[in-house]
Amino acid sequence: MAERIDKISSGDVLKSPAVALVAGTAAVAVEGGKVAARLVTSLPVVGPWVRRGVSELTARGDQVIKQGLDPARELLTAVVVQVIEHVLAELDLTALVREQVDIDAIAAEIDIDAIIDRIDLVGLANTVIDGVDLPNIIRESTNSVTAEVMTDVRSQGERADDRVAGMVDRVLGRSRSRDGAS
Repeated sequence: MAERIDKISSGDVLKSPAVALVAGTAAVAVEGGKVAARLVTSLPVVGPWVRRGVSELTARGDQVIKQGLDPARELLTAVVVQVIEHVLAELDLTALVREQVDIDAIAAEIDIDAIIDRIDLVGLANTVIDGVDLPNIIRESTNSVTAEVMTDVRSQGERADDRVAGMVDRVLGRSRSRDGAS
């Protein structure tokens, strides 16, 4: 089936010899019918009778068309839908789009600012924040900073204590041993 579709899509169907033969036959038949109708309707005896018959048949045809067009349209639509579904099932639409559509040209025409304007940035930010455990992150970073600060404060306190002790020892005339004991 796919090969038949490829043959039809790769060549121009209207240039087919079979289509030309059918079109030519239909044209000859229509022209012959016109000539025959003109000839028969111009005859003195049967002409009025044929003209009346043609007029009645035309009126009946108009009536049938008016009454029967909707069911014919529904039937034709159902057939066309089935044909299209069958054709689409046989085609690789992704490959067809890649071959036939200039996606870069389409992307170049996209108004990014209009897209951004339609985005609820506050709602998006809230969704992201809700997905992140922000209180835990703050608590952990605060604990880490607090621990570092406390270590620094203790170290500075110890150094300050040593200096004060050294000054007091000098004022009181005490000497300190090398191991730090008095």
